[in-house]
Amino acid sequence: MLKSGFVLALGAAGLLTACSGSEAFDPAAVCHVGVYQAASGSIIDLAPVAGADLRWRALDGQVGRIAVGEDGLWSGTTGWTDQPNPARFDLGECGTTSLTIEGLDGYNGVAERIALDIIDTEFESDGLTLAGRLVLPQGTQPVPIAVWVHGSERDSALDWAYAQRVMPAQGVGIFVYDKRGTGASEGEYSQDFEALARDAAMALQRARELAGPRAGRVGLFGGSQGGWVAPLAATMSDAEFVMVSFGMMVAPTDEDASEVQLELRAAGYDDEVLARAAQVTDVTGRLMASGFADGREDFARLKQQWGNEAWFRAIEGEYSGQMLDAGVTGFKFVYLNFFDAGTSWGHDSIAVMNQVEVPVLWVLAGQDREAPPDATRDILHQLIAEGRAIELVEFANADHGILEFVETGAGRESTRYAEGYFRLLGDWARNGRLDGPYGEARLPEAVVQEP
Repeated sequence: MLKSGFVLALGAAGLLTACSGSEAFDPAAVCHVGVYQAASGSIIDLAPVAGADLRWRALDGQVGRIAVGEDGLWSGTTGWTDQPNPARFDLGECGTTSLTIEGLDGYNGVAERIALDIIDTEFESDGLTLAGRLVLPQGTQPVPIAVWVHGSERDSALDWAYAQRVMPAQGVGIFVYDKRGTGASEGEYSQDFEALARDAAMALQRARELAGPRAGRVGLFGGSQGGWVAPLAATMSDAEFVMVSFGMMVAPTDEDASEVQLELRAAGYDDEVLARAAQVTDVTGRLMASGFADGREDFARLKQQWGNEAWFRAIEGEYSGQMLDAGVTGFKFVYLNFFDAGTSWGHDSIAVMNQVEVPVLWVLAGQDREAPPDATRDILHQLIAEGRAIELVEFANADHGILEFVETGAGRESTRYAEGYFRLLGDWARNGRLDGPYGEARLPEAVVQEP
């Protein structure tokens, strides 16, 4: 969720992960990108995939990847797996506004493309020109608008953000933009949360300006790393709500510590080992948060004490494993000279949230390995008990991205989005409340108790 390119290059993944830029799209495929409504009223989105493929997302959470076959029909696999999916799509020629679906219950038959009002724009932040896009449902009435604060990926949100279609199809406007240093935006890629929050605040201002009389309540919607940035941006702007999905309420250094605990427990190590590992990640976290000034002596001591033990060598996390392998000096040189993106390692989410004065929806994934939810859940419950206007929802069986999965010999393979997730986001953005049920989502008690 928050990884630098350095850590990614070494094979880890997490909230700080910085993915590569967008690859070229095939015009014969990308011309079909859009959101469609079936005769049943069900909504399905077609999104680009690098090259000639497409990814479909149904509003109920089903998802798959498709490619065109020799018969001219599009078919493919389920989720992000290699398992065949029975859904088949006749997309017709470029320029058509309808498609035909078979093999997908609730969506079969002709689906018509939903027309949306789209305005491409630019806005300024910190002297940089950033590329943005406002997408609204067609009409003249005011609608809520969410500014999409995406995660740590380096990809263009203008190209890849499916929220720019899925949310307007549910009556919610959305403003997406390419973060600094990505896509069509100027600047250097950054993981400085203060800078990213300033950008998000300026994006919100631009969204409100462009929407004019169509602007209902305008807020921020952060996913993954955006869960750190969106609440901070709310303190810098006139945002009227905040939505966070699969984000964390602990510092990025705590993300590393949580991942190490999960990894070692999954490998079968006991509580004694986990307690020792916590000492290690406390030191590596201090080193990262202090710019490698605090913790050098403790690092050397722990490495001398436990460096030959199997559990010590098994540590990975966001950065701890790489630091233990390379040593502080070696890690510092490579990280600072080649991969440092100004990450806000010591970010204090609790202090930020105590300054947020607007309603907040927070959606957790109960099986999240990239953003382990336990500490975040506890913190949010405490803030709620203190009277903060936060609604906490959890999909207990979902991983990062609110994705359900199957366990394989190679690890987890994502099969679909949790049922009800997209509808939950739409309902809360439109109405500021949840009606439920939303699949297996654990809702706030006040919602569950309502008749």
